[in-house]
Amino acid sequence: MKHVLLMTAVLAVSVPAVAANGAKLYQEKTCVACHGKDAKTPLLPTYPKISGQNAAYAEQQMKDIKSGARANGQSAAMKGVMHLVSDAEIKALADYLSKLK
Repeated sequence: MKHVLLMTAVLAVSVPAVAANGAKLYQEKTCVACHGKDAKTPLLPTYPKISGQNAAYAEQQMKDIKSGARANGQSAAMKGVMHLVSDAEIKALADYLSKLK
């Protein structure tokens, strides 16, 4: 029982901590390198502007690229990075991007 309570407490602290750091993750996971500091001035015209993107859509696209379900367009460039991003971090990034204007 103590283990269950401890794990619940750890998860309760960890998930909000990750969610609160979407902006930090955007920098650390090198999203900024291709999508731009503001997420709307990409390095190349073929890279998407992701500022203000719907959170659920962005989250699913990142998960699909990570899993290999999406392997079209520029997804190959992201595939090399996405293995370094956890599902909780993907959610935080998607939430952060959806709030950018």
